[in-house]
Amino acid sequence: MQEHLKGWGHMNRIVVGVDASEEARAAVKWALDQSVAGDRVEVVHAWDVPLVAGYEVAVAIDPREIESASRGFLNKIIAEIGDSRLEPVLAQGHPGRSIAEVAEGADMVVVGHRGSGKASVILGSTANYVLHHVEQPVVVIRGDHHDTARHVVVGVDDHHLESDGGGGVDENPSVRALRWAYGLRGVERIDVMHAWFAPAVAMGLYAGAGADMEQMDQAAVEVIAKVMEAAGSAPSGVEVRQLAERGTPGFALVEASRDADLVVVGSRGRGGFVGLLLGSTSLEVAAHSHSPVAILR
Repeated sequence: MQEHLKGWGHMNRIVVGVDASEEARAAVKWALDQSVAGDRVEVVHAWDVPLVAGYEVAVAIDPREIESASRGFLNKIIAEIGDSRLEPVLAQGHPGRSIAEVAEGADMVVVGHRGSGKASVILGSTANYVLHHVEQPVVVIRGDHHDTARHVVVGVDDHHLESDGGGGVDENPSVRALRWAYGLRGVERIDVMHAWFAPAVAMGLYAGAGADMEQMDQAAVEVIAKVMEAAGSAPSGVEVRQLAERGTPGFALVEASRDADLVVVGSRGRGGFVGLLLGSTSLEVAAHSHSPVAILR
């Protein structure tokens, strides 16, 4: 198993991307909630020289002034929070690329996202870049509440769980996501959810649709049970519930996020521009969730 999935008891480095938004400050707080004394929380702020274009406009820009102002902004954030675990990291260049470069070897990446829909992600936000270019778990701080992750929803499926020889267990994104959720600090309840969807037109052609839906509900419960068995025992004191939902996975998880502190999903996506066009469940949840979202690749 990859190092950044081995559990919070071993974690010692979190990378947080910040700008002037409230979501960015919430991202720092969220990272601190998941760390202990001795951990490193690297706060990354990127700056660059703005592009000025025009036939009649000429603006002299001193990069040193921009760098100095950016450094002052970053130091101010660190000073206001006042936690010895925070380490400022000033980078020059594209924010997403800078965070991804600093995140190499880290255990988790946390970013804020102000977008309100899938279009904002496709247009190339910092969160979107990070989601597609780092291997570590990425937590996107967004939505209506950014509280400590006490109530967590984990979306699961059984992809790869049927592999011969047991090798498919660690390849299953849902198993990794649930194990990761088990390691979070402060969790009190985890809802393990599997959603299924049957197009209405197909159901309407079959007289026994009601019975079929009950069978699909039972099949969903069985998927959840398989993932939970593969993930191992839940931490002591954490309530774990099984939720079989009707609807598309993305819609079901977004609805569940209304009452959750965190939604966790595993992603089979390979990243890059093709991943954006395909519109995966993880991308849909990251774009529309009412709470922070953690995506594991």
